[in-house]
Amino acid sequence: MPWQIGQALAQGVEPRRPLAAARAIAAACGAVLIAACAVFSPPLWQLPPSALGEHLAQQRLIITRNGETHALDAVVQSESGRLRIIGNALAVRLFTLDYDGTQVSEGPGVGLPAGLPPALIVNDLLAVHAPLPALRAALPEGWWADDTSGVRTVRDARGAAALTITYQGDDPWQGRSELVAARGYRIVIESTEE
Repeated sequence: MPWQIGQALAQGVEPRRPLAAARAIAAACGAVLIAACAVFSPPLWQLPPSALGEHLAQQRLIITRNGETHALDAVVQSESGRLRIIGNALAVRLFTLDYDGTQVSEGPGVGLPAGLPPALIVNDLLAVHAPLPALRAALPEGWWADDTSGVRTVRDARGAAALTITYQGDDPWQGRSELVAARGYRIVIESTEE
């Protein structure tokens, strides 16, 4: 940028214009980045954790997003109207998320992998584990979910598949589930209920 200002001065152009243009471009890029992040910062679904029943499961989460893969272990507990997710990697607590049906609070830990908002993780686990009627009631207006032969599809208000979940087995708290979303986001959940 300094060499551009020097060139502008040599050509008799007022240096504020290149700076103003650069600022406008930076602002536009920032707006695009914020909009891109908003795509993966979904509104938190309002699903009462009691709809999940009482469960305690060890899960291996393999999250792929924007070409990056994060693998972590989690303990997922659903009881007394609360969903708690404790994520660990290499024996280090990464995050603790508590969901009460309306909001997520973050507890001890170093934090989620970069760019993974808590609402995304909670919604993913709700989409995989919630009974279909409870999930349908929690989805945004116009959205729909359906289960067919071991595959759950969540459609947005336009009818496009927002999430596709493939289950291996009848119980999502046991075995392997794979959730695939738009824009290269995928999470594989290997679950063992205790």
